[in-house]
Amino acid sequence: MVAVGLLVAGLIVFFNAAEWEARDGSSNHRILWSSLSALVSVLVLFVAGWGVMAWLIAQAGLFVGIAAERVWLEARERG
Repeated sequence: MVAVGLLVAGLIVFFNAAEWEARDGSSNHRILWSSLSALVSVLVLFVAGWGVMAWLIAQAGLFVGIAAERVWLEARERG
């Protein structure tokens, strides 16, 4: 039951984070971000069978990865 709650919490956090990130008029990737969070949650909690701490680390890693990708794309657009 805790695993399902964590999965839903990750979905909500990444859905809202993507919406907040797109507030300046850039494209909104709510579905992509929340889907990636769900995929990470399923892999960590259900497939690997790890706990809450591993889930937190995986979600933080996903957030850092998305942020790095956004920075790289913006730098590439600027030239």
